[in-house]
Amino acid sequence: MATMIELVDPKAQLEERIRTLEEERTALMESIAMLKERVTNLELERQASSLTNEVEALRTEKAVLEEKIASYGPSPASPVEAYQV
Repeated sequence: MATMIELVDPKAQLEERIRTLEEERTALMESIAMLKERVTNLELERQASSLTNEVEALRTEKAVLEEKIASYGPSPASPVEAYQV
């Protein structure tokens, strides 16, 4: 009878170990999915920030060029306007 008890105990231990490992696997998979989502969000935030900076620099450059053009005064008359009397 002692042999039968010894066989059941390792089986129960293995079943418990499997159950524990399956629970850990599930938790790790959920954690990994959340971490991947967070990494994606961080990458998108970084890209948005970079684009925001680039757009702001372009807006500034445009404004500077528009001011420079305006500083030259009114644009010269087109050939059609030059012949009007």
